[in-house]
Amino acid sequence: MMPMRTAIPQPISKQKIAVTAIAFMILSSAVYSQSAPEGNWSADVAAFAKSIVEKELAPGMGIAIARGDRVVYTAGFGAADLQSGRSVDKTTMFYIASSTKSLTALAAVLAASRGELDLQAPISRYLPNLKLKPPLSADSITVENLITLTHGIMDGGPVVIRTAYTGEFTNSQLLELLAGYPPSKNGREFVYGNLGYNILGLVLETKFGTSWKEIVEKEVLQPLGMNETSAYVSRLDASEIAQPHTTTEEGFRRVPLGKADANMHAAGGHFATAQDLARYLAAHQSNGMLNGKQVFKNTPLLSTHLLHTSQDRQFGPFKRFGWGYGWDLGLYGADTLIHRFGSFVGYRSHMSFMPSHQLGVVVLVNGDGPASFAADLMATYIYDRLRNTQGVDTSYALQLEALVNRTTQFRGQFAAQLAERQKRHAPMPHPLSNYEGTYENKNYGRLIWRVVGDALEVQAGAARSTAEVYDATKNQLRVELTGGGSVVEFRFPQAGGPADTVRYMGEVFERVPR
Repeated sequence: MMPMRTAIPQPISKQKIAVTAIAFMILSSAVYSQSAPEGNWSADVAAFAKSIVEKELAPGMGIAIARGDRVVYTAGFGAADLQSGRSVDKTTMFYIASSTKSLTALAAVLAASRGELDLQAPISRYLPNLKLKPPLSADSITVENLITLTHGIMDGGPVVIRTAYTGEFTNSQLLELLAGYPPSKNGREFVYGNLGYNILGLVLETKFGTSWKEIVEKEVLQPLGMNETSAYVSRLDASEIAQPHTTTEEGFRRVPLGKADANMHAAGGHFATAQDLARYLAAHQSNGMLNGKQVFKNTPLLSTHLLHTSQDRQFGPFKRFGWGYGWDLGLYGADTLIHRFGSFVGYRSHMSFMPSHQLGVVVLVNGDGPASFAADLMATYIYDRLRNTQGVDTSYALQLEALVNRTTQFRGQFAAQLAERQKRHAPMPHPLSNYEGTYENKNYGRLIWRVVGDALEVQAGAARSTAEVYDATKNQLRVELTGGGSVVEFRFPQAGGPADTVRYMGEVFERVPR
């Protein structure tokens, strides 16, 4: 069943978009002029952000607000790195994960608006070597299907692992791996995931002969003056980056940065400041205007906000009802919220705007767990405070207290889990040197195990993890290579000696002879 294609306010045609844009500008101007926040709202925003950090709900936070076509507020709070004590400031860059999807989609749409890319063309036109498993066919999946996540291919698998985590791939490898992907269990209905945008990156690179990173930079970042946004970790100084932190039983702990140039991908591949992303929002909510200048034509931008396929998901306080081009379409209360969030180990991004109020909010945090909830709580506080919502102070005092209690409970549960795992800890039944080595799977790549001190560490391309004993009696270890804990199990030959295979993610990795 093909997804229903309606729009906000109605389908995509240049004439209707033009009429809609005019009406939208009139409505937005009227609402914007009537909804100026009362009092010292910036001081209130800063005070609420400080309370979140002081209550250890997030290590650090970057915040920016756009009203109309301008960025009106930018600030940093808390620690960019708890180890060094370095603080977040206006120029601190955070990894934005899946918020990148909006940037990649807009780059494709802008190219299409000039006739350089056909969104209705089958992907076989741009990827002639792509052969999919029947009944899937590259002839029946369009570029637009990739952008709207209605391509009908099962998400996940080795393409997503290689692009988002290990970074070990070539484009030809990805095409070969896609040949083994089954159809989605949901058919051609919208299913959120990375795969569509990974393939979109391949389409862009094949069509234009350069990296998707360069295409997004040329089409989106440079015109908007987003000089504090980059898809290249190698071009950033460590002092510019808010380092990732994970939640523990005692608070937040710094973890290694899991991103390098190799695993910055078209579905999640930028570091950015909150201020830069607010510039992006200002242009979107002002029909391509930024600081009084027309940067983009309004038609391509408006087309990304239209409802191209439906979804029905509740995400925290946001009711998601649709998907545009790279944007979730949802409701916060009675107001439409166009948004795109992102999460990765130690990071969470919130990027959203309310068209009817010409109000956009960016909240970036360098923590996970409670920090994820804190990012959205900070954002909704800004929306409610700047829209003069009644009872904001009382409501958010209660919500903040509830999040503190939830976090305390979570950390207690985490401590209990650690204690339970400790009970299973015992010396592994074989010398650690017998686990050490390189193990390979043709689809997922290599796992390289090393003895470091009195423990084992594993590397899979750009992804690294210390191994924790999970169940020594079964030769099982716990690792965190792909954003969460996974159990790996070693198998040993009956004759003794080093392990010959490792089972990970349901796949067998065989030892590579030295």
